[in-house]
Amino acid sequence: MQYLASISSTFLIKICVATAILIATRLIINALSPVIREVCQKNNLDQHSCIILNKIMRYVLNIFGVTVALQNLGVDVSMLIAAFGVTGIVLSYGMKDIVANFIASILILGYKTIKINDYIKIQNWEGTVVDINLRHTKIEKDNIVAFVPNIVIYSNVVGIVQEK
Repeated sequence: MQYLASISSTFLIKICVATAILIATRLIINALSPVIREVCQKNNLDQHSCIILNKIMRYVLNIFGVTVALQNLGVDVSMLIAAFGVTGIVLSYGMKDIVANFIASILILGYKTIKINDYIKIQNWEGTVVDINLRHTKIEKDNIVAFVPNIVIYSNVVGIVQEK
């Protein structure tokens, strides 16, 4: 019975430390968000680029915090990381179009080839750019919305008819 009580108290301490790690991760993320916004403003990055950088930072730090918390609980994270690596390779092959669109969105936002409110013409689509997402760019004309994959925009000739 005493052995059971010591295991329970040890595990309870580990759970408290893991929870503290997750809370600290959240606090760090909340503290870094304004810093990223400030860096974006100093470097004249548009709002969408800033949002993407903020999301990437959040994902990376959340994964790091969860990994450290799980390791504190005694979970063998090396096997977990290896499993995610193999899964990532398999998924990346299956989702190569999504990955291509993601990379194209980073390049579009980085080079600022098109911006929100630009009137563009590409292949069979034309309209005003309403949103640039991680997978597609949303253009609108005459209340008709088209979602153009970013890889199409990045790999084809885009005509910017006018900037508003």
